[in-house]
Amino acid sequence: MDGRSVVLPLDHGVTMGPIPGIERLEATIESGVRGGADALILHKGMLRCLHPANGQTPGIIMHLSASTELGPCSYHKVLTGSVDEAIRAGADAVSFHLNLGDNHEPEMLKDLGEVGRSCADWQVPLLVMAYPCGDRIDGAAEDAHIAHAARVAAEMGADIIKIPFPKDFHVLARISSSLNVPILVAGGQSMKVEDTLERIDISIQAGTSGVAAGRNVFQQPDPEAVLRAICDMVHRGVSAKEALENLKTGPSDWKSKT
Repeated sequence: MDGRSVVLPLDHGVTMGPIPGIERLEATIESGVRGGADALILHKGMLRCLHPANGQTPGIIMHLSASTELGPCSYHKVLTGSVDEAIRAGADAVSFHLNLGDNHEPEMLKDLGEVGRSCADWQVPLLVMAYPCGDRIDGAAEDAHIAHAARVAAEMGADIIKIPFPKDFHVLARISSSLNVPILVAGGQSMKVEDTLERIDISIQAGTSGVAAGRNVFQQPDPEAVLRAICDMVHRGVSAKEALENLKTGPSDWKSKT
């Protein structure tokens, strides 16, 4: 183990519906397994889709909070599962989404506290997705807000923290070095694959422990190949330029290079 992780979040269906890339989640999971993801994030109802992987499944993180874009408070994540429920389902860890700056922040903090207490009781790892967004965040989140969100997650007992990508490299480096908790940078909205790889390259140089990319993997034309490229960067020190070159060679040449 190198202390780094490539996580494939597949929890988007509750928030966004059946968006491209996850209409048939079984196929997406199989692609993620073949591509080398270290862990998958799923809502409890979709754990049934793990069966086709048949023994090759990576770590499973059951997501415990949710909201939808159709509701009146889309940034208000409410509890939809529990730690003991995740244990019974065979999950290896749980995750919780916290939006700082929303009017419902106090309720989310309270829920996170309860989840953290249960995780400590059962010795279950907790991944906190810490985002500054909501009613009190005007426009794009500032780097200082991202740093604050990461600190809150650490203070609340997170074992792993997922944050948005800060604009300033030095801010990300300070977050990574100041918190004794692994930091994963989120993939964010869909972008060109070269931009995704460049972001991951910068994140690794800043000292993060890896990436949690969903749409920038499963919405690519060849998700499996993109995931392999990301794993090469995170686990084998391949540069963004080399990873992109490997992608361009096509599937027929990939195995000879990895």
